[in-house]
Amino acid sequence: MMPLPVKLQHAVKATKHEAMTITEAAEYLNIPKEKVYQLVDQAIDLKMIGEETIIAKRDKINIWITTGIVALLFWIISILPGYL
Repeated sequence: MMPLPVKLQHAVKATKHEAMTITEAAEYLNIPKEKVYQLVDQAIDLKMIGEETIIAKRDKINIWITTGIVALLFWIISILPGYL
């Protein structure tokens, strides 16, 4: 059986905007709202926005990889042919 923090994390990430209200999370897990706050604190990839919204944290590594690939392609297409 999956632990509740992990189950909540998967449920939030499966939503369209990767966000869920406390009420929706409590209904999904069939637990009281007060327990949801504890689960968010225990989950690694979730955080609270305001009092009622749970969101999934974004991976920052993806921006660095994308920027590096774009810079490499720019260098290959525009700068490298000048040296050949």
